[in-house]
Amino acid sequence: MNQRFEHERKQTMKPISRRAALLMAACAPLPALSAAPTQVTLYKNPQCGCCEGYAAYLRQNGFAVDVKPTNDLDTMSREAGVPDELEGCHLSMIDGYVVEGHVPIEAIRKLLAERPPLKAITLPGMPEGSPGMTGTKQGPFTVYAIAKDGAASVYMNI
Repeated sequence: MNQRFEHERKQTMKPISRRAALLMAACAPLPALSAAPTQVTLYKNPQCGCCEGYAAYLRQNGFAVDVKPTNDLDTMSREAGVPDELEGCHLSMIDGYVVEGHVPIEAIRKLLAERPPLKAITLPGMPEGSPGMTGTKQGPFTVYAIAKDGAASVYMNI
């Protein structure tokens, strides 16, 4: 009975053309091309709501965000090398970098793509209209870079 089955199978299976094989390969599902989302740990004051808005903004842009309330943001920012005058509303750890405040996604993507030898980038304060903040943007945001030696410079204007 196995011989009969094998004979019938061979009779019904016809070789496919090269064109058909290429077409089938082209239509096959592709493996996922993107890696897992970049993990972000966002430290915020427990009472702050705009920080939750910023976390949502990062998630909408493909990041996996873990929000951790803390009452030690000033200490954490200082230890991360961010000068007091450049502190933002919250502190995020993203792929080995400190991202302080409501930094727009363009600056984060540039940082992660170029991987410069920096400690941090920061958007000081809580600028109106910045990601996670209400209000209307009044002009370009100046994002600052903090070098490994602690020197601050303009990273980009957005």
